[in-house]
Amino acid sequence: MKNLKISYLLVFLSITTFAKVRPEPIPSKLTELKSKGWYNERFTLWKKFMNDNPTDKNGWIELFKSAKYSGASDEELQIISTDVNKYHPESAEAEYVKASLIGWTDEGVSSLENALIKSNTDDFLEARVLLAEFKLSDDREIYSDKVFESGLVHSSTLNYAYNVLMSVVDNGILITEATHTTIPLWVLQDVMSVREDVEIINLELAENSSYLSRKFEDLGIKSSETIFDLPESNPDSDFFYALTLPRKHISAIDSRLYVVGLASQYESDRLDQYGSLKENLENRFLLDYLTIDFNGEPNSSTGKVLEANYLVPLVLLKEYYDEYQQFEKSDFFKDRLLLIADRNQLKSQVDILLAKGSKNPTDFKKVEIDIKTLDRKLQKVKGNIYASHVELTNKEFEFFLKYLKDNEYDDIFEKVNIDLSKYEGFSYNFHKSYHFMGRPDMKKGNYGDYPTMDITYEAAKIYCEWLTAQYNAQEGREFEKVKFRLPSKNEWTMAALGYTEFQSWNLSENTVTAYYGEKNKKQNFSLNEHKVSYPWYGEWEFRNTVMNNKGCYLANVKVSDEKTCPAEINGDGFEITSPVGTYFSNGMGLYDVIGNVAEMTDINGIAMGGSWNHLPEESTITSEVSYSGPDTTVGFRLFMEVIEE
Repeated sequence: MKNLKISYLLVFLSITTFAKVRPEPIPSKLTELKSKGWYNERFTLWKKFMNDNPTDKNGWIELFKSAKYSGASDEELQIISTDVNKYHPESAEAEYVKASLIGWTDEGVSSLENALIKSNTDDFLEARVLLAEFKLSDDREIYSDKVFESGLVHSSTLNYAYNVLMSVVDNGILITEATHTTIPLWVLQDVMSVREDVEIINLELAENSSYLSRKFEDLGIKSSETIFDLPESNPDSDFFYALTLPRKHISAIDSRLYVVGLASQYESDRLDQYGSLKENLENRFLLDYLTIDFNGEPNSSTGKVLEANYLVPLVLLKEYYDEYQQFEKSDFFKDRLLLIADRNQLKSQVDILLAKGSKNPTDFKKVEIDIKTLDRKLQKVKGNIYASHVELTNKEFEFFLKYLKDNEYDDIFEKVNIDLSKYEGFSYNFHKSYHFMGRPDMKKGNYGDYPTMDITYEAAKIYCEWLTAQYNAQEGREFEKVKFRLPSKNEWTMAALGYTEFQSWNLSENTVTAYYGEKNKKQNFSLNEHKVSYPWYGEWEFRNTVMNNKGCYLANVKVSDEKTCPAEINGDGFEITSPVGTYFSNGMGLYDVIGNVAEMTDINGIAMGGSWNHLPEESTITSEVSYSGPDTTVGFRLFMEVIEE
């Protein structure tokens, strides 16, 4: 009996001691990001402690944070809110918990204001920053400075935030969500004057329609049905979405987002994904900090946890340099990939990414091609970018198909071969005649000099890979190493414009010189203020018409057969496609950029310039044509990037 009493006493003492020992505080998510299991354990400890110590005001805050971070239900959180108000009615703690529970509704904002009025000015610093932003008040700078001085934000988190801001173009708009990923951005802007041009919209605050309308007015942008429709309502603005946004928030626009760093950019005419990735990661980002172990920062430091978001842009850039066979740069980014993977126990996932992304280019057998003719066909667009003066012809694509067949590249042949199964009767016979079906004899009267069509996006890309391999293996070539590829929309548009002295890859940011007026003098025109639809802008009055001053069509587009040209030509002269180079070239020497066949870009399903079956207003230098597979209206033009002179 004596031993039983002693055991009972020890248990009683242990429970009493447990109840009196205050559990470990829950760190701000600005400082650390713990696992859900860790928060669950602390929730259990704090729940027990508060049952025995309900007068501990701050303890209720710790209990609420541990519950919220562990994923407790709204009902459980409501019980905590009710209990804290029961023991400490209308206190700062009760108002704060209530505000945190109901969010940025008008009632929630009122409760938060009450909490901050009743508390010490150094309490609830994160909430003070958010409330200042909600009010679009200059006080945000004051509280951002207090956050910085408090040490809540580790160096690695600030470095991460810096690179997020550097992912955004000048005057871009960045969409974020969580407090712990947004406040460090404001700290950099408010305290260190870093990238103050970037405008930030926080989705948590955006739940309040009053804030959102005031924010839109402050930014000078048009409102939309949802915040994710903003890019469509504001086509002249650049929108970016932080990689930390949950997938559920961006699923509706995911197909239009392209990773350019630690943020994704919404597709626009100004987007050059790989150009942006290279510029950001190589010239703008602070990456050295990833190799530094900051003293005093735990592994759960917010910045260290967030660094896993570097994996996607690093993989993309490594793949890019693999494709261009720039292996030194590829290895540089691979080393950083593996470093982050090891530190975050993600090596198996990264290995899968690397295996999926690694491309083993086909070792195409060399075949003699007319390298001199090919070099002459290429016109300089800008810098190291060139474009073929005509669209790829049937003759060229049939040579490629015959090569694949003769050299037993059967798998590739099946992928790229022209499929006419959707055509019947007369249509089938016409298309069969049009494509030769691999016949090597190109006699006059056939369609060898007409643009190839009815091919897939994958076929066009494989043709570019094949031609790249062949060019780089030829003797007497003009350049040491090149890459043939499909152009970006920006590259295609500026090549189609044909102005050799263009200043920017963004059409609207250019000024062109053209003849205008009674005396036909040269004048400068800003394309931000003037619309240019066609490449014959040199005579300014004809820039938006598809006919010349004699009534003759200047491109192969969809028009009536009415004879308007003195040469007695019916319409534009062709029922379907026309031989490449039939019409006048633009200022760069490129033919048929408008009409004939729409030309593929590097975005699958998007071609540019309209075709023989598109109206003139659908066949401009900015016209996009959507396609979902082989199409009679879609072909492509070779673009070439010089890698080594």
